[in-house]
Amino acid sequence: MEWVVTTGKTIEDAKDVALDRLGVHEDDAEFEVLSEVKTGLFGRVKEDGRVRARVRPSTPRAKDERGRRGRNGKGRDRNRSGKGDDGQGQRGQGQRGQGQGRGASSSPEKKSGRDESPKKRHDGNSRPAKQSSERKAKEKPMSDEPMMPLPQQADIAEEFMSGLAERFGVTVAMAREDVAEDEIRITVSGDDLGRMIGRRGATAMAIDDLVRTVLQRQAGSSRNGRIRVDVGGVRTRRAVALANFCRAQAVEVRESGVARSLEPMGGADRKVVHDTIAEEGGVDTISEGEDPNRRVVIVPAEDAS
Repeated sequence: MEWVVTTGKTIEDAKDVALDRLGVHEDDAEFEVLSEVKTGLFGRVKEDGRVRARVRPSTPRAKDERGRRGRNGKGRDRNRSGKGDDGQGQRGQGQRGQGQGRGASSSPEKKSGRDESPKKRHDGNSRPAKQSSERKAKEKPMSDEPMMPLPQQADIAEEFMSGLAERFGVTVAMAREDVAEDEIRITVSGDDLGRMIGRRGATAMAIDDLVRTVLQRQAGSSRNGRIRVDVGGVRTRRAVALANFCRAQAVEVRESGVARSLEPMGGADRKVVHDTIAEEGGVDTISEGEDPNRRVVIVPAEDAS
């Protein structure tokens, strides 16, 4: 899988963008920080952070393939047997006599061993390396596919939501909004959306994640940008309330000079916090912990440098 390079106002934002572009969970990706976020006066972002990411290589599959090749009499086991036959033919005088005593039945095996090239015979890693190259060659054309346009992804998401709403037994209407150049929000409205929203919006958030999985399967590596599904406007209302809460916390941190740690949040909510605090003076944000317990800490600007 090819590396993708993304940017963000925080390293965490850049990673979220990369995960959306790759269409995988954070545990299935590996990251490399190319440049940290640079801030100026009052904690304003002067230069976004840059990371590169790719899907974590799946090494166990290569081991399984090597095991199967060994059980079929090919690959590494065959190399070892060929090496052993050659070795017995090149040892001391006593060993040569023992090898000749085996009779004509063993000569075809020796001949087969001699016909193998020295590189294949002595380099046990040559076949796995070839297999790895073949896998990369098969994966490379996928990365060369044209990116699926965001409107086309939105069409797929709306079609899926129509079918899902039918299963819930409700009638819905959907409206698109271009939130950013690389993000489209689909707001789902209608009556009796309680079951699709769930307690404290949990079901609505799960539906948003489900849509992302559907897009990943249909668009694959050609998927770019973000499609957000907001059932009943829950995400929008939550973002507004969270932003207001963060501004109030920023005032407390700025006046007291004491950092404040927020509760663990998902990636989307953490982004709201980072974006909101980036517009506030004298304060900054850092992230601590690992998912699902990763949290944002609002700190005085001088403490973040």
